[in-house]
Amino acid sequence: METRRDGTAFEERARASATPAETRAVYDEWAATYDDDLAGPGGDDYPLPGVVADVVARLDDPRADVLDAACGTGLVGAALARHGFTSVDGLDVSPRMIARARKRRVYHDLGPADLSQRLPGAPDKFGVVTCVNALEPGHLPTSAIVEFARVVHRGGHLVLTASTDAWPEVDAHLRRLAARRIARVVEVVEAPLHPSSDAAHVVAVLEVVASSAPVGTPGW
Repeated sequence: METRRDGTAFEERARASATPAETRAVYDEWAATYDDDLAGPGGDDYPLPGVVADVVARLDDPRADVLDAACGTGLVGAALARHGFTSVDGLDVSPRMIARARKRRVYHDLGPADLSQRLPGAPDKFGVVTCVNALEPGHLPTSAIVEFARVVHRGGHLVLTASTDAWPEVDAHLRRLAARRIARVVEVVEAPLHPSSDAAHVVAVLEVVASSAPVGTPGW
């Protein structure tokens, strides 16, 4: 959840958030201009949702059940729909971001949720969980990844992104997941955040290897 241009002030406030309530307030206020702030004047300066959707389409059948965690205004859901995915649920801390995602009509179900806590729904439900740009300061702790793994069935995938600054902490957590035989990293690549700048994000693909991952706890 990063941007520049007119959204810089929102980004700085979001990264400084100390609680989910503060994060929710920032994104509720930002929702109306979020897409334009990320995409830029030409509408093509934020390719990351499409990059993630391309990865999901390469790994999984369009009939797979997908959870778009921290779905925001639904950019990832829209990109998945272009690949033929029709069973996509979305969760986000901001009700106003969800309201904009709902207007895209590409989600099976949408709802507000504090993704730093236990996720709603049964374990082993989804074939894929995506999480784009939310594993950042002021957003989700790395412990949220355990919950993502819990709701994905064995052999399913997590497709996550993190800024290059945040990646070392995320990578350390993924190594702990692998050591505990919950999920293994199968692919790590860099992708541009905004082609007009040098900013990049790491895109990581994990395969869930546990039949049911443990419930995440703070600091896990």
